[in-house]
Amino acid sequence: MKMVLCSLLEELLQDYEKHHSRMYFMFKQDEGDYVFTDVNQALLQTVHQQRTDFVGQTVDTAPHLGDEATRKKLKNIYPLAWSGKKVIFYCFPDRNVDIFVITYLEPQYEKGKVVQVRGRCASFDKNEFHDTLQHLEEFVTFEMVPE
Repeated sequence: MKMVLCSLLEELLQDYEKHHSRMYFMFKQDEGDYVFTDVNQALLQTVHQQRTDFVGQTVDTAPHLGDEATRKKLKNIYPLAWSGKKVIFYCFPDRNVDIFVITYLEPQYEKGKVVQVRGRCASFDKNEFHDTLQHLEEFVTFEMVPE
């Protein structure tokens, strides 16, 4: 069941990207830290951030990435993607409280080894989901095994 749900969410993200600006970020592992290496302008505008807030920063040093609990959760999620799993989760950006963002982490390979991870994102207005979406304390994470 988990695999079917993940595949469905992946298809929905692909459909979303056909109708909305693509939003993404990239990170790699460097000496045990996950370092953001790229982020596109569409995502920066959506989360009200600057490129320098991400590129070259780690989960610990990127400003406005969230509180300590959020950073701890990301430190548990990012290794899943770095190990080759596709991961889908959602979160609430602290600089734009009107939205929530679904993120799909997709490992990028060279010669069979993960060299970076692409985070593809879709944003949604929280007010449109007011009756069905509650601001949860926990991240909801789905992971897919490598193909």
